Parts: sequence; structure tokens; C-alpha cells
Amino acid sequence: MTGSRFVVIGGGITGLTAAYRLRERAPRGTEVILLEGSDRLGGHAHTVTDGGFVVEAGPNGFLSRAAEPEPIALIRDLGLAGSLVEARPAARRRFVVHGGRMRRVPDSPPVFFGSDALSPAGKLRLLLEPFARRAPKSEETVYEFACRRVGREAAEVLVDTAISGISAGDSRELSVAAAFPLMTEMEREHGSLIRAMIARRQPPPRLVSLAGGMGELVATFAARLSGVARTGARVKRLERAGDGWQLRLEDGEALAADGVLLAAPAARAAAMVADLDPELSRGLAEFPYAGLGVVAMAFRAADLTVPLDGYGYLVARREGLDTLGVVWDSSLFAGRAPEGMVLVRAMLGGARRPEVADLGEDEILRRARAELKRVLGVTAAPARSWVWRWPRAIPQYTRGHRERVAAVRARAARHPGLELCGTSYDGIAFGAGVISAERAVARVLAGAGVAGAAAAEGGRGGQGADARAVGSAFLASPPSSSAAFAGPSLRPPADPRVHALPAAPACGDGVGCEAADGARA
Repeated sequence: MTGSRFVVIGGGITGLTAAYRLRERAPRGTEVILLEGSDRLGGHAHTVTDGGFVVEAGPNGFLSRAAEPEPIALIRDLGLAGSLVEARPAARRRFVVHGGRMRRVPDSPPVFFGSDALSPAGKLRLLLEPFARRAPKSEETVYEFACRRVGREAAEVLVDTAISGISAGDSRELSVAAAFPLMTEMEREHGSLIRAMIARRQPPPRLVSLAGGMGELVATFAARLSGVARTGARVKRLERAGDGWQLRLEDGEALAADGVLLAAPAARAAAMVADLDPELSRGLAEFPYAGLGVVAMAFRAADLTVPLDGYGYLVARREGLDTLGVVWDSSLFAGRAPEGMVLVRAMLGGARRPEVADLGEDEILRRARAELKRVLGVTAAPARSWVWRWPRAIPQYTRGHRERVAAVRARAARHPGLELCGTSYDGIAFGAGVISAERAVARVLAGAGVAGAAAAEGGRGGQGADARAVGSAFLASPPSSSAAFAGPSLRPPADPRVHALPAAPACGDGVGCEAADGARA
């Protein structure tokens, strides 16, 4: 296989991981090229450092789990272990806006019984979870699953709210088996989520980031992939060329390849394969997304009357707000704001309010400020603000998702040397994107006859966003993620204009604190 060329399409976290691992594992003499359509790498992972603030345009970190060692292994392999920072202990305190005010979400039995997030009847019904009726044979939504196991009140106040924070999605539409397969696995093996959590006794995942923000990871990838990764290289279509591939770029360039890893979001991938395989293209175009508007705001600490001592808050659907949730970034990780300042980020829209992502930046900022005032009583204008608008942000694993994934992968298998990977298919979290890349690399190398390449196929899958988070929400403890965001436009404090940075028409690896893909290819 010496002298072969592999091309990775898409420069989000999945694509960057794939290119990096290909360079490591392919035989000497193999050429690896990464093509990214926008003028920067990283997809959702983008950090703005501005006036002493470290502002995340997308994920603010990722969950480190014992069952998924790949993300931390990647960080270590990139030489970034020394930059890892863990969320402050206060991050365990999370809140939900329900009934017109902010209430603490229980994270322990004593807090559970003292919390007013649920009524006494709602708490009692949740405690009866071990006696819930068995699962139906038909595919359940997250909301149906939650109602059956923990009751309607907990499903609406805790679970639906957590889902909007994790995936910007609608629990009434998302498939529990596709989005959170661990939940159905726990029920199947133990008959109860409570019994399963007691039996498993696994340490909770740790929320971690990098000292320089997630942009530090992207910068390190860029340095390691110097001469490999190309930005501003937008692929127009894929063509067969004998046993290999021909990639046609929008600028007219043609690239030959022996193997292609398609790490772009499904919506973009659909356009690239339209001529090659119309059926595959139609299948890829069926993957739905939710849009987001994101506003980061910096205030003087003295301007806030409510202490930001925790992770932040999510907003229950029945409150009727555009805001899905607000993360208190400067309380989450050290070094995110200068002394005497606080930094918060609001997520607006999602599947709950899809029209918000189509609004102008000024209107999104206005709504974010008005709703922050309503919840926290903040009347001061922000000292600085940054606005991101992303019409198609996060893949939505609605009913039929697993069948859609199986169908497009079966169709892609008719084209040897073509691999689909990314958060459109295999889970929306950062870790899921990394695992998806590792497995795609193993498959494409195994297909090319590289000995031992299939070994990377082992390990636990990355399907789902954060099953433990939702399981915790079912049992009245806080979710570990809140919605992810991308596609920035930066607003300096004294400049009325919005300066748009490169944005993609669609994005991938989704949400929570953990979104990763979404690059334009």
C-alpha cells in the first residue's frame, strides 16, 4: 500500500482525529490530506480570546469517562495532558427555571428531598421508578420513556429540559434508543434505572477542558497536521476513478485518492455524493438538525445580585422562553474571565424555537439580555458580548435514526474505500466524534489491507450524547452537558457592527458542552 493517498473531508474534531490517526497508523509513504471548506479548522470547537476573556464559540469541554478512554488518549498523544483542567466542584450545582424562578436540581438524596424542583407527588412518582411497566416493542421517544419510568412531571421538568440543554432537541421527537442507548440497556439488564445505577457503581464522568480553551486542541491539531490540512478547500463532488476516487473541488482542482473518509455533516455529504449515488445522497439528506443562537456576555461581578455559584441553568419548556439555558462559564473553569468580571453564555432556539436561529444577531442579543434579566435580574448592559447564529447546528437523533444510519452505511459499502464518520451518525458528543473517527480509520485501513488495522474497532461505541446525564436527570440529578454552539460573529463592546467569522451551512457533532464537528467541507 506504500504510495497510497487517503483524503479526509471535513476539518471538525472527527476529521482532525481521523487525519491524525491515519498519519500514525498508515504505512510509511502513505499520503494523508485533509480538506476543510471554511478558512479555519475545528468545526464547532473554536475559542475566542479577547480582553482577558476565554470565550468558547462551541464546546466548553468534554466528559472524561472510564468506559471511553479514546478522548483522553488522544489528548495525551497530542501532548496536551498538562493542559487539562477539571471543572470546579461548584459545577455540580445546576439549576432549572421552572414555575417562574430558578430552582436547584437535586444531585444527592438530601438535596432531592429538600428541592422544590418537583412537587411531592412528582418526587413520589420518581421514587416508584423500579416498579414502572415494561418497555413496549415499538421505538420510544425520550419523553415516552421518561413518562413511563419516572412520571410525567419529572419527564417535563427535568428530562425534557435536560434534553434541550444536551442536544437542543425535543424529547418528544428524539429516539431514546438512538440518542441515549445506555438508558435502554440499563432497563433491559436491570429492569430499573435506579437499580442499574446502584449495581454499576461507576465513577461519574468528569467534565474537563484545556487551559487555553478547546481552541488549544484545534491549534495543536493544526500544528501536527501542518502540510496535511488545507482550509478553503471545498469539495464539490466525489467520483469513481477505477478502483480509486477523484475529488472535484469548487475551484476546479481534482484530487485522486485511494480512500476517502467523509467526516463532513450529513447534509454536506449528501451534496458531494449526489452524482455518485443518488440513493445515498437522498438518505444523507434525511438527517435532521436543530439550529441555535448563542450569546456570550461579560458583566462586572458587582452588577450581578445573584451569585453565579454553579454550572448554570436550563429553562423548562412551559416557561415559554427562547433561551434553552445559560452556562456560567467563569464559574465552571478557572481563567475564563479577568478578575472582577463574570462570563455567561446563553443558548437560544433549538428544536423548541427553530425560528430563533434565523433572526439577526442584534435581535438574538436583545432576547438573550431580556431573558437573562427576567431570570437573574441583571439590568446592567454587558461590558462585552459575542453572538453566534447557527441555523443548522446539531444532528437530531429522531425516531428511525438507527435505521437511517444503517441504510446509508450499507449504501456507502457499495463503494469500497468510502467511509462515513462523524456526529451525524455515531453520537453528538466530543468523545463520540473521536471514537467515530478511530473506527473509520480502522475500517478504511483494513479495507486497504493494513495488518492489525481492525484492532481499533474494539471498545465501547460512541452512540448517544450523554446517557449518564439523562439517566441522572431521570433520577433528579443534573445533566452533564449543555447545548453546544458554533458559527461565530464577534461583537466588540463599542462597535455596533457584527463581524462575521466563517460559518458553515450545516454542522455536526453536537451538543452539550461537547460539540465537535460542523466544519464546512
